[in-house]
Amino acid sequence: MANCTSCGRELPAFSTGPLSTLCRDCQARENSPPPIPSVIPSDKGPSAISLTKILVGINVAVFVLMTLTGASFIAPTSAQLLKWGADWGPLSLTTQPWRILTSNYVHIGIIHIGFNMWCLLNLGALAQRIFDRWTYLLIYTATGIAGSVASLVWHPTVVGAGASGAIFGLAGALIAALYLGKLPIPKAAIQSTMKSLLMFAAYNLFFGLSQGIDNAAHIGGLASGLALGALLSKHLTGPTEARRQWRNLAFVLSIVVLSTGMYYVRHQHKEFTAVANPYDYFDQYEKATEAFRQKDYANAVKACQKMVQSNPSSAEAHFLLGLAYETTENPDGAIPQFQEALRLNPKYSEAAAGLAEAYQSKGMDRESKEAAQKAVELKGSH
Repeated sequence: MANCTSCGRELPAFSTGPLSTLCRDCQARENSPPPIPSVIPSDKGPSAISLTKILVGINVAVFVLMTLTGASFIAPTSAQLLKWGADWGPLSLTTQPWRILTSNYVHIGIIHIGFNMWCLLNLGALAQRIFDRWTYLLIYTATGIAGSVASLVWHPTVVGAGASGAIFGLAGALIAALYLGKLPIPKAAIQSTMKSLLMFAAYNLFFGLSQGIDNAAHIGGLASGLALGALLSKHLTGPTEARRQWRNLAFVLSIVVLSTGMYYVRHQHKEFTAVANPYDYFDQYEKATEAFRQKDYANAVKACQKMVQSNPSSAEAHFLLGLAYETTENPDGAIPQFQEALRLNPKYSEAAAGLAEAYQSKGMDRESKEAAQKAVELKGSH
């Protein structure tokens, strides 16, 4: 009696249909559509913990520890976020560059971490089936850092935190891998998944236009994820050694690009290197912004004066002091502060606009028009 050439099981003596050297079960497996490939052998075992669950666990653990040590469950303060490793230019671009990594594991309240972890669980489930464990970790880490660097380029004085840069990075890498990689997945499945990924990216970028959302980190993560996915896509189903070589290349290129990006941002914001006490500067910045919010302009002036004393090379400190003087109807105090902000940062369009208003309040029409024109030109060049 004949045996199945695949599993060795004894074939039945009589069967209907075309003759085959395979048993019924092996025929069914051979004719079924190929699954999405997985190159993570350790994840196939029932007791293995996926990388996605590990990353979610780290994020949740950090958030729990934050709340247990006094941080707000709903809306932690900027000072509390900084204590746990959030991103902030005066620290990240000077003595504590590690914040561009740790900020990816810090979240601004339960709603923030809940939404991010829901996205990570969904995207991670797909990512760990297409990328091997080390490639997945490389993409998550590198794109998260890229998001932090982009955030520092866009608004270095805003405290940034959250995994959204890395999550957008995963989405970008998956889009590139599915579009460019020759994966053994049915075309309909690829199209459906691509549509979902593109809708996720587009919707969240549009939603990110809302105030208080760091769209710079989203864009930085997405762009770097697309680049890494494109680089690795052609070799995802290749031999193990080839995948390893391309992953190592991606790792080296990531270090070079991200290091160059950090060097560029530090060069663009050299004023932070002059901050003698970044925490004191931040404390006064918080007091100034709160005073502006409460329309307590007298205290805003005091806080901004201390900011300028703490860091005379900060264009933003001079701008805020000029704004505070302007709101207290002191154009003579505002004008030199706006001028100094423009001297320190010749591309500071807001300072030029403030200078135009200060000149206008003094009846200096010609100077006001020139400053207003400069503000328009600077804003158009962004």
